[in-house]
Amino acid sequence: MTAAPAAAPPSVRLAAVADNLDELTARLESAHDSRCVFAHSYAIMTRRIEFAIDAGGAVDAEWVVSLAEVFAAHYFAAVEAYDRGKCESEAWMAVFDALTQRRTSVLEDLVFAMTAHIVHDLPLALGDVSPERGPQPSRVHDFHAVNDMMARSIPAIQAAVAKRYGPYVRWLDRLGENYDEIVTNYGIRMARGLAWYNAVRLHDPRSEADTRAAIEHSPAVVVSNVLRPPIRSVRWLLRASRLLVSVLRRWPNDPPKSAEAAAAIARAEAS
Repeated sequence: MTAAPAAAPPSVRLAAVADNLDELTARLESAHDSRCVFAHSYAIMTRRIEFAIDAGGAVDAEWVVSLAEVFAAHYFAAVEAYDRGKCESEAWMAVFDALTQRRTSVLEDLVFAMTAHIVHDLPLALGDVSPERGPQPSRVHDFHAVNDMMARSIPAIQAAVAKRYGPYVRWLDRLGENYDEIVTNYGIRMARGLAWYNAVRLHDPRSEADTRAAIEHSPAVVVSNVLRPPIRSVRWLLRASRLLVSVLRRWPNDPPKSAEAAAAIARAEAS
């Protein structure tokens, strides 16, 4: 991975994060590794924030970019640790085991990884940028501005990802339970709001241990509930749909053009 110098403009630093995500996406795609779905969606979202930062706005760009960098670093570290057989995170172990060892749909690939990244990594990243006192009220505006941007963009990003990896069977991703709330406007806001709350709890010695246990275990519960629903008929229906989706999944040969996708989303939102 390559990192932009700390003194580089915020948009350049975000572009470096997105470039690394594009490189990871291409590597995973070439290996037919379904972890590419989240990596690609993450790259598009990072580009979207890059374009917004570049256009200016009433946010502290330095803080937003610093958070984005350490947030992404947690994800890259999880991928590297898992690939080396040294993943110690229950949250990421459950997600990556599901994505690499089982048949999952494109939507599940996105939902599982996004859940782990927001629920597990974001509270830790918020602590990284405020190591002494934890998240501060003065940063709520900047944090909420990114929430707004993500909430507006996530439906278009989800559509772009589905088009790249499963253009012929997207409707199959809607079978079964409604487990995809996290990729909705409301779900993004709720999940990131909970992450802020847990980041505050991590800085309280009385609740730190319980909070760490919760952010590790919660994503694993989501994966288990989706892959093994209690109703047998639903379980068999989902198993059949995953088999069909996995057979018809598209593995692209063209480069993951996250910048083009993000630019198209920005234009659509502006019109």
